[in-house]
Amino acid sequence: MATSTLPIPREVKHFDEISMRQSLLFTESLKDLKNLRSQLYSAAEYFELSYTNDDQKQIVVETLKDYAIKALVNTVDHLGSVSYKVNDILDEKVDEVSGTELRVSCIEQVCSDLLKVCNYLKTLNCVIMFYT
Repeated sequence: MATSTLPIPREVKHFDEISMRQSLLFTESLKDLKNLRSQLYSAAEYFELSYTNDDQKQIVVETLKDYAIKALVNTVDHLGSVSYKVNDILDEKVDEVSGTELRVSCIEQVCSDLLKVCNYLKTLNCVIMFYT
């Protein structure tokens, strides 16, 4: 038995594709942040062992400072990127809601106008019935 499927309008596919891409980008950004966390923990363990086992503690401390600063800058940069992506997604959603509100407002106006026309036609029909 064959089943028939209705074609999905292109607009719906396009919206779903955009939504999926945004979700994937956001998920990848979060994975990158988790990866940064594990890298920082690994680096902390490495520097702890180096500090404990190395006679040149000052060099280890300076290297750790440099690494920590670079890691912090990298993390803040990545957080800024994630924040930008989230803001971009929110802006798009706000625009969608605004567009939907505008369409609903237009439909309300059309319904109101049609109701006025119907009431006018009823009144006109009563007047015609009265004089005929």
